[in-house]
Amino acid sequence: MSQPDKFSGSPRVVLTRPDNADVAKLIKDAGGVPIEIPLIEIRYEAVAEDSDEFFDHIATYDWLTFSSKNGVKGFFKEFFRKYQDIRCIGPCRIACTGYATARFLLENYRLISDVVPESQTVKDLPKCMMAHESLDNRNILCVGGSLSDKSFMKELEDVGGAMTEFFEVYKTSLVNLSETGKSVQDFKKSGADYVVFSSPSAVESFLKNAKTLQTEKGALAPKAVSIGKTTSAAVKKFGLPLVSEADEPSPEGILRALLSADKKQK
Repeated sequence: MSQPDKFSGSPRVVLTRPDNADVAKLIKDAGGVPIEIPLIEIRYEAVAEDSDEFFDHIATYDWLTFSSKNGVKGFFKEFFRKYQDIRCIGPCRIACTGYATARFLLENYRLISDVVPESQTVKDLPKCMMAHESLDNRNILCVGGSLSDKSFMKELEDVGGAMTEFFEVYKTSLVNLSETGKSVQDFKKSGADYVVFSSPSAVESFLKNAKTLQTEKGALAPKAVSIGKTTSAAVKKFGLPLVSEADEPSPEGILRALLSADKKQK
């Protein structure tokens, strides 16, 4: 049976990312009510000395890896401060953790990813890269943020024989919500059917702001929807009710997960 493209009713859906325009539109078009309560803040900034060092030697890297769209955005923000021509990126190959990141890279910078793990998890990135070619003595620049999972770099080195460096291009911080915020007040009064968690840090921030987000008597008690396995693990760790997981961390994947959850609730 094909997946329905409309909700059975008008579920209220809390979106926790800083940038929700695309998924909010899809939810509205499907009959839902998006409620934007960003729980994390992204700041695109890199240490100037690191940026100069990496970009002075950018053509010497055999691979670039990106674990998120934020990593892509932050990297090219720094890149175009130094270079005007995309060809200055050199002959490197590119690996992205997920299809949404690879699609963002293609649509915005016309660069095609050489490797994207089928599982769309960073833990499978090394074996997929090694299946593509030998990584022995390859120079790999891994691009990410302050909370990025760097454990895969050890496998690239220990198993693949590569030489890796990490380039932090953005910082993630938890948001302290204000009780006077319009969306927060709406949530406290009426609750929601679902909360979409975009990362483990969003889950952490939700719990950190639990007192501020305490709903009134009679309000809907939301169920959790996650954008992937790592986030799902964080949801389960903190004992939140998880009802659906996106098959990919994209607006379309999130909508499919919400529609699946909606179908289960019938």
